[in-house]
Amino acid sequence: MSPRKLILMGLSAFALVIIALITGLSASHQPRDAWPTTLELPSTRGLLHADTLSRGEAGHLSVLIPGFTHCPDICPLSLARLQMAWQRLDETSRAHLHPMFLTLDPARDTLPVLSRYLSAFSLPVTGLRLPSQDDTRLEEFTQRLGIQFQRREPEQSHPPEHAQAQASAGEADYMIDHSVAIFVIDEQGRLRDTLPLSQTPAQLADRLRFLLQSVAAAPSSDSVATVNTSANANVPVTGGA
Repeated sequence: MSPRKLILMGLSAFALVIIALITGLSASHQPRDAWPTTLELPSTRGLLHADTLSRGEAGHLSVLIPGFTHCPDICPLSLARLQMAWQRLDETSRAHLHPMFLTLDPARDTLPVLSRYLSAFSLPVTGLRLPSQDDTRLEEFTQRLGIQFQRREPEQSHPPEHAQAQASAGEADYMIDHSVAIFVIDEQGRLRDTLPLSQTPAQLADRLRFLLQSVAAAPSSDSVATVNTSANANVPVTGGA
């Protein structure tokens, strides 16, 4: 193939990438409904809906981390990263931010378990839990946010005669593979942004300040370019987080 054709192919590929980026950014500028107004979630603070913590006042944001208490590393790291960002904010910003942790493992994570787990962090975080028999609402809520998760069973390593014992152990040993990010929701239940955990605490704090200023300036305007929903397709899913 001639150098001229290679250059033309390269320019065409570059143009397609630019078009895809522009399309994604244009689609990401509108907040979208994530928390249905009729949905109440059991939590460590009682039943919550979108504006419970803000008491219906404008200019508030909830920052939600999905995970589970048996997570060996990613979930504690996510909460610790948010904690470090929280410590960089002033009192006014903190008063308008509401950290939340949504368990993706309601079978093991009861509300008392969530309370004990979250008390280890210097962060006023509320634990959210939908009953394990109510998978439909959990799946609907996570899909609205762009959260992906699935249960991963332990590897089959025992001989057949130990199958029953393995099954019992598996009930406690399974893992949850899930999306890793901080999901920012306003008091009207709209997703405003998806923040990757690859950002530093300083970057997270700066972004949260910007989002707070945005909703304070125009809390009811859908034209505010704050949400980055196009990032949902690229949110990493942990491997046994």
